[in-house]
Amino acid sequence: METAAEPEVLEPALWQKLLIASDTAAFASAFVRLQALSLPGTTSAALFLVEQGRPVLSAAWPARGTEATRALAELAALVVAQSRTILRSGGKGSGHRLIGQPVEIDGGLVAVSVISVATEPGADDKETASRQVRQMQWGLAWLRDHLRATASGEVKRERDRSRATLEVLASVLEKEDFRSAGIAAATELALRFDCSRVSIGFTRFGSIRVTAISHSASFARSMQLVQQLGAAMDEAVDQRALIRFPPAPGDVVATHAHAGLAHAQRSANLLTIPLLVVDRFVGAVTFERAAGQPFEPALVQLLDVVITAIGPILHEKRRNDRWLVVKAGDALHTQLKRLLGPGHVWRKLFVAGLLASVLFFSLATDTYRVTANALVEGSERRSVVSAYDGYVQTASARAGDFVKAGDELASLEDRELNLERLRWEAEKQQHRYEYDRALAAREPANLNIIQSRIDQADSQLRLLDEQLARLRILAPFDGLLVSGDLSQRIGASVARGETLFELSPLTGYRVVMVVDERDIADLEVGQAGQVIFTSLPEQPFDITVEVITPVAVQVQGRNGFRVEAAIEGDLNRLRPGMTGVGKVAIEQEPLIAIWLHPILDWLRLTLWRWTA
Repeated sequence: METAAEPEVLEPALWQKLLIASDTAAFASAFVRLQALSLPGTTSAALFLVEQGRPVLSAAWPARGTEATRALAELAALVVAQSRTILRSGGKGSGHRLIGQPVEIDGGLVAVSVISVATEPGADDKETASRQVRQMQWGLAWLRDHLRATASGEVKRERDRSRATLEVLASVLEKEDFRSAGIAAATELALRFDCSRVSIGFTRFGSIRVTAISHSASFARSMQLVQQLGAAMDEAVDQRALIRFPPAPGDVVATHAHAGLAHAQRSANLLTIPLLVVDRFVGAVTFERAAGQPFEPALVQLLDVVITAIGPILHEKRRNDRWLVVKAGDALHTQLKRLLGPGHVWRKLFVAGLLASVLFFSLATDTYRVTANALVEGSERRSVVSAYDGYVQTASARAGDFVKAGDELASLEDRELNLERLRWEAEKQQHRYEYDRALAAREPANLNIIQSRIDQADSQLRLLDEQLARLRILAPFDGLLVSGDLSQRIGASVARGETLFELSPLTGYRVVMVVDERDIADLEVGQAGQVIFTSLPEQPFDITVEVITPVAVQVQGRNGFRVEAAIEGDLNRLRPGMTGVGKVAIEQEPLIAIWLHPILDWLRLTLWRWTA
């Protein structure tokens, strides 16, 4: 227990300590002691800072860990939970009162001050408690100002860190190539943070290679300085730790290479920060300062933030400046690591499926076939033409009808020929009558003349009979009319030699295909294939190429060649004019070659077109 004289002696020193405190811990220690001295009868006091919604002890009087401190901690937790001033008795017969005061800044709870005060028997507890609460609140103004100033200082330091980081980033980003960016970054860091030299290095083949030194546009890699810098950077990367030289108390790192660098270059203070990108160390940055300029913890933290920000950018610029072959090799190496290393299950499954597909298509073969549209035609196709000029009288059949030999297909008008025949018949009868008269009159000279006229009439009659017979257009054989319909031309004129019908026999067919010019070179006479017709999709027919015409035809705007093939099988269901798809077998080829055949042909033609 303090004596009555102790407050008078201690209080000025405590106020001085409170005013010059550089951190919250020193301030809290002085504040708690002054808070206890300001309230007569105080037996214990404590200050708790609120972190993540929980009170954390910052300072206590008397020492931490006592029973009184634990009671104060329980009250502090209750104040944090309720965010209000709480007074309660220390326990029945204890003679103590506990007071907990919340400290708020901008509406947020930041601290809790708790004291334990001895109570006097018979005193007005309510009035005394109110006076004690007011006294605590007056003292809390000092604490509130300190915490607000501390928070402002943190914000300022954070702002300074952000500004420094952004300015260094800007100097790096404005350079297009890695070498210029590295020199700019090293020089900017040296100037901004008052360093005698800043060096940047990146790993290559397992060791650090110095790539940039501040204020140096070029340097020889064989220089002793460069080799010592690389060794110091390797030392930091190998230990995966930031290294200060001389090491700070508590640093457990090897500094042999740093000691050698400091001795050789007469650099009193060194700091090396490894460059971590994603999940691996890719390089390091070494800072050098003269004597009397140590790397303070705040500066180390700031430099660590800056290097963490610029490291990935420099690494990316370095990767982008590599030769294309190196990039390809690195990409291949990365993919192989992902493929053969742990994880990446879907990638492994995809590659396994791809390899299986390549193996399958390399070994699997099939018949390469040329495909074209097919049309059924009769093996013989005869035209039925008009023998004379005339007019259509009847039409007994039309395209699509089956006819037998001798069936009438159509007829032409015979009125004029019948009239002509009647005329010649009458003339013949007249000549016979004259012949009989000359015979009776025994006029031999006239008999020969009249007989010649009778013979002429007979000839004309025979000619007319033949013409009348040919006015009936008859089917020359059993077959199918594939074209011709005179039912719409009754009474119309037809010319001699005009094709009226086309007739195809039912005993033989052929398949006609128009093959694209890109595939015609693969076809040869005698090659076999199959055809399927639209009306008979369930029944394939075998075909054999018989004729390949050398003259191109236009089909739907593309060049093709007419190919005729003999068809085999049950032809009873076939009809001329049926369409389908024919395939002619060429040879056995790998499946992948068959599928890529059109693309490969197109590539060959394109390369030929664009190459000299």
